[in-house]
Amino acid sequence: MTQDTGSQDVSMPVIFGGGIILRWSTQDDTENIADCLAEAFRWFQEHRDDEKPGPNEQVRARIRRLMNGNSGVMSPKDCAIAVNFLAKKGQNPVVACVCLLQSPGYYGKVKILYGKPEFAGTHPDFRNKGLMRALFDTLIHPASDGRGDAIQIIAGINHFYRRFGYEYAMERDTFYMIDNLFTLFPQLDPSTTLALPENEREPEPFTLREPSLDDIPYLVKMSTREKRQSRAGLGLEYFDGYWKYTIHDVMQAEPTEDEFIRTTRIIVDAKNGKDCGLIVAEFIGYLQIHIFTLEDGYHYESAVIPVLRQMIAIIDQPTRWEKAQREKEAEEKEAEEKEKEKDDKKNKEEKPKSKVQSISIALDHQHPVAKLLSQRITPKIRPYKLYTRIQSYAKFILTVRPELEDRLAKSCLAGITVTWQFDFFRKVLGSTGRGLEVVFKEGKIISASDDWVPLTPHATMMAARERIAKAKAEGRPDKKPLVYLAEFAPLSFTRLLVGDMSIEEMIRHYGECDILGGEDGGAKAQLILDILFPKQLFHFDLFWC
Repeated sequence: MTQDTGSQDVSMPVIFGGGIILRWSTQDDTENIADCLAEAFRWFQEHRDDEKPGPNEQVRARIRRLMNGNSGVMSPKDCAIAVNFLAKKGQNPVVACVCLLQSPGYYGKVKILYGKPEFAGTHPDFRNKGLMRALFDTLIHPASDGRGDAIQIIAGINHFYRRFGYEYAMERDTFYMIDNLFTLFPQLDPSTTLALPENEREPEPFTLREPSLDDIPYLVKMSTREKRQSRAGLGLEYFDGYWKYTIHDVMQAEPTEDEFIRTTRIIVDAKNGKDCGLIVAEFIGYLQIHIFTLEDGYHYESAVIPVLRQMIAIIDQPTRWEKAQREKEAEEKEAEEKEKEKDDKKNKEEKPKSKVQSISIALDHQHPVAKLLSQRITPKIRPYKLYTRIQSYAKFILTVRPELEDRLAKSCLAGITVTWQFDFFRKVLGSTGRGLEVVFKEGKIISASDDWVPLTPHATMMAARERIAKAKAEGRPDKKPLVYLAEFAPLSFTRLLVGDMSIEEMIRHYGECDILGGEDGGAKAQLILDILFPKQLFHFDLFWC
Protein backbone atom coordinates (compact mmCIF):
# COMPACT_ATOMS: atom_id res chain seq x y z
CA MET A 1 0.00 0.00 0.00
CA THR A 2 1.06 3.61 -0.44
CA GLN A 3 2.99 4.90 2.53
CA ASP A 4 1.11 7.64 4.44
CA THR A 5 3.78 9.60 6.25
CA GLY A 6 1.25 11.93 7.82
CA SER A 7 2.08 15.57 8.40
CA GLN A 8 3.13 17.60 11.37
CA ASP A 9 1.29 20.46 13.06
CA VAL A 10 2.78 23.68 11.66
CA SER A 11 0.64 25.88 13.92
CA MET A 12 2.58 25.11 17.12
CA PRO A 13 6.02 26.75 16.98
CA VAL A 14 8.50 26.36 19.82
CA ILE A 15 10.38 29.43 21.07
CA PHE A 16 14.12 28.74 21.09
CA GLY A 17 15.34 32.21 22.04
CA GLY A 18 17.49 34.86 20.42
CA GLY A 19 14.82 35.60 17.84
CA ILE A 20 14.65 31.97 16.70
CA ILE A 21 11.62 29.70 16.74
CA LEU A 22 11.36 26.01 15.87
CA ARG A 23 8.48 24.80 13.75
CA TRP A 24 7.44 22.35 11.07
CA SER A 25 7.78 23.37 7.45
CA THR A 26 5.30 24.15 4.72
CA GLN A 27 5.87 23.87 0.99
CA ASP A 28 6.48 27.63 0.91
CA ASP A 29 9.68 27.02 2.90
CA THR A 30 11.20 24.79 0.21
CA GLU A 31 13.64 27.26 -1.34
CA ASN A 32 14.80 28.59 2.04
CA ILE A 33 15.40 25.03 3.27
CA ALA A 34 17.24 24.19 0.04
CA ASP A 35 19.43 27.31 0.39
CA CYS A 36 20.20 26.52 4.04
CA LEU A 37 21.23 22.94 3.29
CA ALA A 38 23.20 23.88 0.17
CA GLU A 39 25.24 26.22 2.38
CA ALA A 40 25.48 23.76 5.30
CA PHE A 41 26.82 21.04 2.98
CA ARG A 42 29.07 23.37 0.97
CA TRP A 43 32.23 21.54 2.01
CA PHE A 44 30.72 18.04 1.62
CA GLN A 45 31.52 17.80 -2.08
CA GLU A 46 34.58 17.36 -4.26
CA HIS A 47 36.76 20.46 -4.57
CA ARG A 48 40.39 21.43 -4.92
CA ASP A 49 42.39 21.99 -1.76
CA ASP A 50 42.92 25.64 -2.64
CA GLU A 51 39.35 26.50 -3.61
CA LYS A 52 36.19 27.36 -1.74
CA PRO A 53 33.37 25.33 -3.28
CA GLY A 54 30.02 26.84 -4.06
CA PRO A 55 26.78 25.84 -2.36
CA ASN A 56 26.07 22.12 -2.70
CA GLU A 57 23.76 21.89 -5.71
CA GLN A 58 23.32 18.15 -5.38
CA VAL A 59 21.86 18.58 -1.90
CA ARG A 60 19.72 21.47 -3.14
CA ALA A 61 18.25 19.30 -5.91
CA ARG A 62 17.56 16.40 -3.55
CA ILE A 63 15.76 18.45 -0.92
CA ARG A 64 13.61 20.06 -3.59
CA ARG A 65 12.51 16.61 -4.70
CA LEU A 66 11.72 15.52 -1.14
CA MET A 67 9.72 18.70 -0.49
CA ASN A 68 7.76 18.34 -3.71
CA GLY A 69 4.97 16.41 -1.99
CA ASN A 70 5.22 13.16 -3.94
CA SER A 71 8.32 11.50 -2.52
CA GLY A 72 6.38 8.75 -0.76
CA VAL A 73 8.39 9.04 2.46
CA MET A 74 7.68 12.59 3.65
CA SER A 75 5.33 15.48 3.03
CA PRO A 76 6.31 19.16 2.71
CA LYS A 77 5.25 19.49 6.36
CA ASP A 78 7.79 16.94 7.65
CA CYS A 79 10.90 19.11 7.87
CA ALA A 80 11.70 20.59 11.28
CA ILE A 81 13.18 24.06 10.81
CA ALA A 82 14.74 26.80 12.92
CA VAL A 83 13.57 30.22 11.73
CA ASN A 84 15.45 33.42 12.53
CA PHE A 85 12.95 36.27 12.89
CA LEU A 86 15.80 38.76 13.16
CA ALA A 87 17.00 37.97 9.65
CA LYS A 88 17.52 41.10 7.59
CA LYS A 89 15.95 41.63 4.20
CA GLY A 90 17.65 39.36 1.71
CA GLN A 91 18.91 36.95 4.39
CA ASN A 92 17.62 33.40 4.60
CA PRO A 93 15.42 33.07 7.71
CA VAL A 94 15.85 29.26 7.82
CA VAL A 95 19.10 28.63 9.72
CA ALA A 96 18.81 24.90 10.57
CA CYS A 97 16.63 21.97 9.58
CA VAL A 98 16.08 18.21 9.80
CA CYS A 99 13.77 16.22 7.54
CA LEU A 100 11.79 13.33 9.02
CA LEU A 101 11.26 10.47 6.57
CA GLN A 102 9.35 7.26 7.17
CA SER A 103 9.81 3.93 5.41
CA PRO A 104 8.05 0.59 5.91
CA GLY A 105 10.31 -2.29 6.83
CA TYR A 106 10.54 -5.47 8.83
CA TYR A 107 12.02 -7.14 11.89
CA GLY A 108 11.95 -10.80 11.01
CA LYS A 109 8.38 -11.51 9.96
CA VAL A 110 6.96 -8.45 11.73
CA LYS A 111 6.28 -5.36 9.65
CA ILE A 112 7.46 -2.18 11.35
CA LEU A 113 8.00 1.47 10.47
CA TYR A 114 11.41 3.08 10.39
CA GLY A 115 11.79 6.78 11.08
CA LYS A 116 14.67 8.33 9.15
CA PRO A 117 15.92 11.79 10.12
CA GLU A 118 17.78 13.06 7.05
CA PHE A 119 19.34 16.25 5.71
CA ALA A 120 20.21 17.60 9.13
CA GLY A 121 22.12 20.82 8.65
CA THR A 122 22.83 24.17 10.28
CA HIS A 123 24.02 27.34 8.59
CA PRO A 124 27.68 27.89 9.60
CA ASP A 125 26.83 31.23 11.26
CA PHE A 126 24.42 29.51 13.65
CA ARG A 127 26.36 26.42 14.68
CA ASN A 128 27.21 25.49 18.28
CA LYS A 129 24.05 27.12 19.62
CA GLY A 130 22.15 23.90 20.36
CA LEU A 131 19.76 24.23 17.42
CA MET A 132 20.21 20.68 16.16
CA ARG A 133 19.67 19.18 19.61
CA ALA A 134 16.57 21.32 20.06
CA LEU A 135 15.13 20.23 16.71
CA PHE A 136 15.65 16.56 17.57
CA ASP A 137 14.41 16.81 21.16
CA THR A 138 11.36 19.02 20.63
CA LEU A 139 10.17 18.10 17.13
CA ILE A 140 11.83 15.12 15.40
CA HIS A 141 11.85 12.49 18.15
CA PRO A 142 8.40 13.26 19.63
CA ALA A 143 6.85 13.20 16.15
CA SER A 144 8.60 9.99 15.11
CA ASP A 145 7.80 8.19 18.36
CA GLY A 146 4.25 9.51 18.36
CA ARG A 147 3.37 8.25 14.89
CA GLY A 148 4.60 4.74 15.66
CA ASP A 149 8.09 4.52 14.19
CA ALA A 150 9.67 1.51 15.92
CA ILE A 151 13.26 2.51 15.15
CA GLN A 152 15.00 5.64 13.96
CA ILE A 153 18.05 5.24 11.71
CA ILE A 154 20.53 7.82 10.46
CA ALA A 155 23.47 7.69 8.08
CA GLY A 156 25.42 10.71 9.22
CA ILE A 157 28.52 12.42 10.51
CA ASN A 158 30.72 10.15 12.59
CA HIS A 159 29.98 10.26 16.33
CA PHE A 160 27.71 13.33 16.09
CA TYR A 161 24.35 11.65 16.70
CA ARG A 162 25.55 9.71 19.73
CA ARG A 163 24.83 12.96 21.56
CA PHE A 164 21.14 12.57 20.75
CA GLY A 165 20.64 9.03 22.06
CA TYR A 166 21.78 7.01 19.04
CA GLU A 167 24.00 3.92 18.98
CA TYR A 168 25.81 2.37 16.03
CA ALA A 169 23.81 -0.83 15.72
CA MET A 170 22.91 -1.70 12.13
CA GLU A 171 24.65 -1.37 8.80
CA ARG A 172 24.12 -1.03 5.10
CA ASP A 173 25.03 -3.88 2.79
CA THR A 174 28.67 -4.39 1.91
CA PHE A 175 28.76 -3.62 -1.79
CA TYR A 176 30.93 -5.73 -4.05
CA MET A 177 32.82 -3.92 -6.80
CA ILE A 178 34.04 -5.22 -10.14
CA ASP A 179 36.65 -2.93 -11.70
CA ASN A 180 38.12 -3.24 -15.20
CA LEU A 181 34.71 -4.55 -16.15
CA PHE A 182 35.17 -5.16 -19.86
CA THR A 183 38.60 -6.71 -19.42
CA LEU A 184 37.14 -9.30 -17.08
CA PHE A 185 33.80 -9.62 -18.87
CA PRO A 186 34.24 -8.50 -22.50
CA GLN A 187 30.82 -9.92 -23.35
CA LEU A 188 29.25 -7.17 -21.20
CA ASP A 189 30.55 -4.41 -23.48
CA PRO A 190 27.53 -3.25 -25.52
CA SER A 191 29.78 -1.60 -28.12
CA THR A 192 31.06 -5.03 -29.18
CA THR A 193 27.55 -6.06 -30.16
CA LEU A 194 26.55 -2.68 -31.59
CA ALA A 195 29.63 -2.60 -33.81
CA LEU A 196 28.35 -5.63 -35.70
CA PRO A 197 25.94 -5.29 -38.62
CA GLU A 198 22.39 -5.99 -37.50
CA ASN A 199 22.17 -9.18 -39.53
CA GLU A 200 25.25 -10.56 -37.73
CA ARG A 201 24.08 -9.84 -34.19
CA GLU A 202 22.90 -12.70 -32.03
CA PRO A 203 19.28 -12.16 -30.93
CA GLU A 204 19.01 -11.32 -27.23
CA PRO A 205 17.16 -13.99 -25.18
CA PHE A 206 15.82 -11.22 -22.94
CA THR A 207 14.86 -7.62 -23.61
CA LEU A 208 14.28 -4.73 -21.21
CA ARG A 209 11.28 -2.44 -21.15
CA GLU A 210 10.55 0.72 -19.23
CA PRO A 211 7.76 0.28 -16.64
CA SER A 212 4.65 2.43 -16.36
CA LEU A 213 2.39 3.19 -13.41
CA ASP A 214 0.28 0.18 -14.40
CA ASP A 215 3.30 -2.04 -13.68
CA ILE A 216 3.61 -1.04 -10.00
CA PRO A 217 1.90 -4.21 -8.68
CA TYR A 218 4.40 -6.28 -10.66
CA LEU A 219 7.32 -4.19 -9.38
CA VAL A 220 6.16 -4.70 -5.78
CA LYS A 221 5.79 -8.43 -6.38
CA MET A 222 9.27 -8.78 -7.91
CA SER A 223 11.05 -6.78 -5.20
CA THR A 224 10.00 -8.65 -2.07
CA ARG A 225 12.59 -10.15 0.24
CA GLU A 226 11.78 -13.59 -1.07
CA LYS A 227 12.14 -12.62 -4.72
CA ARG A 228 15.39 -10.77 -4.01
CA GLN A 229 16.63 -13.87 -2.17
CA SER A 230 17.66 -11.62 0.70
CA ARG A 231 18.65 -13.22 4.00
CA ALA A 232 18.34 -9.93 5.86
CA GLY A 233 16.49 -10.12 9.16
CA LEU A 234 15.95 -6.36 9.36
CA GLY A 235 15.53 -3.84 6.59
CA LEU A 236 13.35 -1.65 4.43
CA GLU A 237 10.70 -2.69 1.93
CA TYR A 238 10.23 -1.53 -1.64
CA PHE A 239 6.61 -0.38 -1.45
CA ASP A 240 4.31 1.09 -4.10
CA GLY A 241 5.13 4.66 -3.05
CA TYR A 242 8.79 3.99 -3.78
CA TRP A 243 7.98 2.68 -7.24
CA LYS A 244 5.57 5.50 -8.09
CA TYR A 245 8.23 8.02 -7.16
CA THR A 246 11.21 6.39 -8.87
CA ILE A 247 9.58 5.42 -12.18
CA HIS A 248 7.23 8.39 -12.58
CA ASP A 249 7.10 11.29 -10.15
CA VAL A 250 10.81 12.06 -10.07
CA MET A 251 10.74 12.33 -13.86
CA GLN A 252 8.20 15.15 -13.68
CA ALA A 253 10.69 17.48 -11.98
CA GLU A 254 12.96 19.77 -13.97
CA PRO A 255 16.14 17.85 -14.86
CA THR A 256 19.32 18.95 -13.07
CA GLU A 257 22.97 18.06 -13.50
CA ASP A 258 23.17 16.76 -9.95
CA GLU A 259 20.19 14.41 -9.90
CA PHE A 260 20.62 10.70 -9.26
CA ILE A 261 17.75 8.89 -10.94
CA ARG A 262 17.49 5.14 -10.79
CA THR A 263 16.97 3.13 -13.92
CA THR A 264 14.25 0.51 -13.56
CA ARG A 265 13.54 -2.03 -16.27
CA ILE A 266 11.25 -5.03 -16.49
CA ILE A 267 12.98 -8.06 -17.99
CA VAL A 268 11.03 -9.62 -20.86
CA ASP A 269 11.36 -13.11 -22.33
CA ALA A 270 12.16 -12.34 -25.98
CA LYS A 271 10.61 -15.62 -27.16
CA ASN A 272 7.11 -15.09 -25.84
CA GLY A 273 7.04 -11.43 -24.77
CA LYS A 274 6.26 -12.36 -21.16
CA ASP A 275 7.47 -10.23 -18.26
CA CYS A 276 9.89 -12.42 -16.37
CA GLY A 277 12.02 -10.27 -14.07
CA LEU A 278 13.20 -6.93 -12.76
CA ILE A 279 16.46 -4.99 -12.65
CA VAL A 280 17.14 -1.69 -10.89
CA ALA A 281 20.41 0.21 -11.18
CA GLU A 282 21.88 3.69 -10.99
CA PHE A 283 25.03 5.30 -12.30
CA ILE A 284 27.05 7.08 -9.59
CA GLY A 285 30.44 7.06 -11.26
CA TYR A 286 29.97 3.30 -11.58
CA LEU A 287 26.93 1.15 -12.22
CA GLN A 288 25.32 -0.03 -8.99
CA ILE A 289 22.88 -2.94 -9.18
CA HIS A 290 20.21 -2.80 -6.46
CA ILE A 291 17.69 -5.38 -7.65
CA PHE A 292 17.97 -8.30 -10.07
CA THR A 293 15.13 -10.80 -9.82
CA LEU A 294 13.66 -13.43 -12.12
CA GLU A 295 10.37 -15.29 -12.16
CA ASP A 296 10.42 -18.93 -11.13
CA GLY A 297 11.53 -21.17 -13.96
CA TYR A 298 14.10 -18.75 -15.37
CA HIS A 299 17.82 -19.15 -14.80
CA TYR A 300 20.19 -16.39 -13.73
CA GLU A 301 23.08 -18.00 -15.56
CA SER A 302 21.38 -17.41 -18.90
CA ALA A 303 20.11 -13.94 -17.99
CA VAL A 304 22.94 -12.18 -16.17
CA ILE A 305 25.13 -11.28 -19.18
CA PRO A 306 22.46 -10.20 -21.70
CA VAL A 307 20.50 -8.26 -19.07
CA LEU A 308 23.54 -6.44 -17.67
CA ARG A 309 24.85 -5.73 -21.18
CA GLN A 310 21.57 -4.07 -22.16
CA MET A 311 21.42 -2.18 -18.87
CA ILE A 312 24.89 -0.77 -19.54
CA ALA A 313 23.76 0.33 -23.01
CA ILE A 314 20.79 2.14 -21.43
CA ILE A 315 22.99 3.84 -18.82
CA ASP A 316 25.30 4.98 -21.62
CA GLN A 317 22.48 7.05 -23.11
CA PRO A 318 22.47 10.78 -22.27
CA THR A 319 20.72 11.71 -19.02
CA ARG A 320 17.68 13.99 -19.02
CA TRP A 321 19.90 16.94 -18.15
CA GLU A 322 22.45 16.06 -20.82
CA LYS A 323 19.71 15.83 -23.44
CA ALA A 324 18.35 19.22 -22.40
CA GLN A 325 21.82 20.75 -22.56
CA ARG A 326 22.48 19.28 -25.99
CA GLU A 327 19.20 20.63 -27.31
CA LYS A 328 20.05 24.04 -25.92
CA GLU A 329 23.54 23.97 -27.37
CA ALA A 330 22.19 22.84 -30.74
CA GLU A 331 19.96 25.90 -30.91
CA GLU A 332 22.82 28.22 -29.99
CA LYS A 333 25.44 26.71 -32.28
CA GLU A 334 23.71 26.00 -35.56
CA ALA A 335 26.58 27.65 -37.37
CA GLU A 336 28.96 25.01 -36.10
CA GLU A 337 26.89 22.03 -37.22
CA LYS A 338 29.01 21.24 -40.27
CA GLU A 339 32.15 20.98 -38.18
CA LYS A 340 30.26 18.88 -35.67
CA GLU A 341 29.15 16.50 -38.43
CA LYS A 342 32.80 15.96 -39.37
CA ASP A 343 33.64 15.13 -35.77
CA ASP A 344 30.64 12.79 -35.54
CA LYS A 345 31.78 10.96 -38.65
CA LYS A 346 35.23 10.52 -37.16
CA ASN A 347 33.77 9.33 -33.88
CA LYS A 348 31.60 6.77 -35.66
CA GLU A 349 34.71 5.24 -37.12
CA GLU A 350 36.09 4.76 -33.62
CA LYS A 351 34.75 2.18 -31.20
CA PRO A 352 32.49 4.03 -28.72
CA LYS A 353 33.60 3.81 -25.11
CA SER A 354 31.08 3.07 -22.38
CA LYS A 355 31.02 5.41 -19.39
CA VAL A 356 30.41 2.30 -17.29
CA GLN A 357 33.78 0.81 -16.36
CA SER A 358 32.87 -0.68 -12.97
CA ILE A 359 29.86 -2.40 -11.44
CA SER A 360 28.89 -2.47 -7.78
CA ILE A 361 26.74 -5.41 -6.72
CA ALA A 362 24.44 -4.27 -3.90
CA LEU A 363 22.70 -7.65 -3.63
CA ASP A 364 22.77 -10.34 -0.97
CA HIS A 365 26.17 -11.99 -1.16
CA GLN A 366 24.44 -15.34 -1.76
CA HIS A 367 22.29 -13.96 -4.58
CA PRO A 368 22.78 -15.97 -7.79
CA VAL A 369 24.16 -12.94 -9.66
CA ALA A 370 26.74 -12.29 -6.93
CA LYS A 371 27.72 -15.96 -6.90
CA LEU A 372 27.97 -16.17 -10.69
CA LEU A 373 30.34 -13.21 -10.68
CA SER A 374 32.05 -14.18 -7.43
CA GLN A 375 35.37 -15.11 -9.00
CA ARG A 376 35.64 -11.53 -10.22
CA ILE A 377 34.37 -9.83 -7.08
CA THR A 378 36.36 -8.39 -4.22
CA PRO A 379 34.89 -6.41 -1.32
CA LYS A 380 35.56 -2.74 -1.95
CA ILE A 381 33.40 -0.71 0.38
CA ARG A 382 33.72 -1.34 4.11
CA PRO A 383 30.55 -1.94 6.15
CA TYR A 384 28.77 1.34 6.81
CA LYS A 385 27.27 1.52 10.28
CA LEU A 386 23.95 3.26 10.81
CA TYR A 387 23.01 5.26 13.86
CA THR A 388 20.09 3.48 15.54
CA ARG A 389 17.66 4.71 18.18
CA ILE A 390 15.05 2.61 20.00
CA GLN A 391 13.39 4.95 22.44
CA SER A 392 11.56 2.28 24.46
CA TYR A 393 12.98 -1.25 24.57
CA ALA A 394 9.79 -2.53 26.22
CA LYS A 395 7.54 -1.04 23.55
CA PHE A 396 9.79 -2.38 20.80
CA ILE A 397 9.82 -5.91 22.26
CA LEU A 398 6.03 -5.90 22.45
CA THR A 399 5.89 -4.69 18.83
CA VAL A 400 8.10 -7.51 17.55
CA ARG A 401 6.71 -10.07 20.03
CA PRO A 402 5.42 -12.45 17.29
CA GLU A 403 8.93 -12.82 15.88
CA LEU A 404 10.56 -13.36 19.29
CA GLU A 405 7.93 -15.90 20.35
CA ASP A 406 8.34 -17.73 17.05
CA ARG A 407 12.11 -17.97 17.52
CA LEU A 408 11.58 -19.37 21.00
CA ALA A 409 8.89 -21.82 19.85
CA LYS A 410 11.25 -23.30 17.24
CA SER A 411 14.08 -23.75 19.75
CA CYS A 412 15.10 -26.31 22.35
CA LEU A 413 13.66 -24.02 25.06
CA ALA A 414 10.13 -23.81 23.67
CA GLY A 415 7.50 -23.19 26.34
CA ILE A 416 9.93 -21.80 28.93
CA THR A 417 8.69 -19.63 31.79
CA VAL A 418 11.25 -17.05 32.86
CA THR A 419 11.59 -13.45 33.91
CA TRP A 420 14.38 -11.46 32.30
CA GLN A 421 15.75 -8.37 34.03
CA PHE A 422 18.19 -6.09 32.23
CA ASP A 423 20.18 -3.46 34.08
CA PHE A 424 21.53 -0.53 32.03
CA PHE A 425 23.11 1.17 35.07
CA ARG A 426 21.56 4.58 34.46
CA LYS A 427 18.93 6.30 32.38
CA VAL A 428 20.46 8.28 29.52
CA LEU A 429 19.22 10.40 26.66
CA GLY A 430 17.65 8.08 24.10
CA SER A 431 16.22 5.60 26.61
CA THR A 432 12.98 5.46 28.56
CA GLY A 433 14.39 3.87 31.72
CA ARG A 434 17.51 2.52 33.37
CA GLY A 435 16.29 -1.05 33.18
CA LEU A 436 13.99 -3.49 31.42
CA GLU A 437 11.92 -6.45 32.60
CA VAL A 438 10.43 -9.00 30.19
CA VAL A 439 8.21 -11.80 31.51
CA PHE A 440 7.77 -15.04 29.55
CA LYS A 441 5.09 -17.55 30.49
CA GLU A 442 5.08 -20.88 28.67
CA GLY A 443 7.01 -19.35 25.81
CA LYS A 444 4.81 -16.27 25.44
CA ILE A 445 5.75 -12.69 26.33
CA ILE A 446 3.09 -11.50 28.76
CA SER A 447 4.66 -8.19 29.76
CA ALA A 448 7.58 -5.85 29.16
CA SER A 449 8.39 -2.75 31.17
CA ASP A 450 11.03 -0.01 31.09
CA ASP A 451 10.30 0.81 34.75
CA TRP A 452 12.32 -2.01 36.30
CA VAL A 453 15.21 -1.06 38.58
CA PRO A 454 17.40 -3.50 40.53
CA LEU A 455 16.37 -4.20 44.11
CA THR A 456 18.81 -3.49 46.88
CA PRO A 457 20.22 -6.56 48.68
CA HIS A 458 17.95 -5.82 51.63
CA ALA A 459 14.87 -5.49 49.42
CA THR A 460 15.80 -8.75 47.68
CA MET A 461 16.01 -10.50 51.05
CA MET A 462 12.63 -9.12 52.16
CA ALA A 463 10.98 -10.19 48.89
CA ALA A 464 12.35 -13.73 49.35
CA ARG A 465 11.06 -13.88 52.91
CA GLU A 466 7.63 -12.73 51.77
CA ARG A 467 7.55 -15.38 49.03
CA ILE A 468 8.58 -18.16 51.42
CA ALA A 469 6.06 -17.05 54.04
CA LYS A 470 3.26 -16.99 51.48
CA ALA A 471 4.09 -20.53 50.32
CA LYS A 472 4.13 -21.75 53.90
CA ALA A 473 0.79 -20.10 54.67
CA GLU A 474 -0.74 -21.76 51.61
CA GLY A 475 0.65 -25.13 52.62
CA ARG A 476 2.82 -25.65 49.58
CA PRO A 477 6.57 -25.88 49.05
CA ASP A 478 8.36 -22.70 48.12
CA LYS A 479 9.39 -22.57 44.49
CA LYS A 480 11.86 -19.91 43.50
CA PRO A 481 10.87 -18.45 40.11
CA LEU A 482 13.38 -18.58 37.28
CA VAL A 483 14.84 -15.09 36.98
CA TYR A 484 17.84 -14.10 34.91
CA LEU A 485 19.69 -10.80 35.16
CA ALA A 486 21.94 -9.28 32.52
CA GLU A 487 23.88 -6.02 32.53
CA PHE A 488 24.57 -3.80 29.54
CA ALA A 489 26.24 -0.44 29.06
CA PRO A 490 23.66 2.30 28.38
CA LEU A 491 22.18 2.01 24.84
CA SER A 492 24.40 -0.97 23.97
CA PHE A 493 21.46 -3.37 24.37
CA THR A 494 20.25 -1.99 21.03
CA ARG A 495 23.05 -3.90 19.30
CA LEU A 496 21.86 -7.22 20.74
CA LEU A 497 18.20 -6.44 20.11
CA VAL A 498 18.69 -5.86 16.37
CA GLY A 499 21.22 -8.65 15.89
CA ASP A 500 24.27 -6.50 15.24
CA MET A 501 26.27 -8.48 17.83
CA SER A 502 25.72 -11.83 19.53
CA ILE A 503 25.60 -12.00 23.31
CA GLU A 504 29.02 -13.69 23.30
CA GLU A 505 30.45 -10.82 21.24
CA MET A 506 28.78 -8.31 23.55
CA ILE A 507 30.38 -9.88 26.63
CA ARG A 508 33.78 -9.79 24.95
CA HIS A 509 33.40 -6.26 23.64
CA TYR A 510 31.84 -4.45 26.59
CA GLY A 511 33.37 -4.62 30.02
CA GLU A 512 29.97 -3.87 31.57
CA CYS A 513 28.13 -6.67 29.76
CA ASP A 514 27.49 -9.72 31.93
CA ILE A 515 24.92 -12.40 32.70
CA LEU A 516 24.25 -12.98 36.39
CA GLY A 517 22.42 -15.74 38.25
CA GLY A 518 21.49 -19.26 37.33
CA GLU A 519 22.74 -22.48 38.86
CA ASP A 520 24.53 -23.37 35.62
CA GLY A 521 26.64 -20.23 35.65
CA GLY A 522 24.40 -18.48 33.15
CA ALA A 523 24.74 -21.03 30.33
CA LYS A 524 20.98 -21.41 29.84
CA ALA A 525 20.50 -17.67 30.15
CA GLN A 526 23.02 -17.07 27.39
CA LEU A 527 21.32 -19.72 25.27
CA ILE A 528 17.99 -17.93 25.63
CA LEU A 529 19.53 -14.65 24.47
CA ASP A 530 21.15 -16.44 21.53
CA ILE A 531 17.75 -17.83 20.55
CA LEU A 532 15.87 -14.56 20.95
CA PHE A 533 18.49 -12.28 19.41
CA PRO A 534 20.63 -14.09 16.83
CA LYS A 535 23.04 -12.16 14.65
CA GLN A 536 21.34 -10.70 11.60
CA LEU A 537 22.05 -9.41 8.14
CA PHE A 538 20.58 -6.06 7.15
CA HIS A 539 19.15 -4.53 3.99
CA PHE A 540 18.88 -0.76 4.12
CA ASP A 541 18.55 0.86 0.71
CA LEU A 542 18.84 4.55 1.60
CA PHE A 543 17.88 5.88 -1.84
CA TRP A 544 15.68 8.58 -0.37
CA CYS A 545 18.56 10.48 1.21
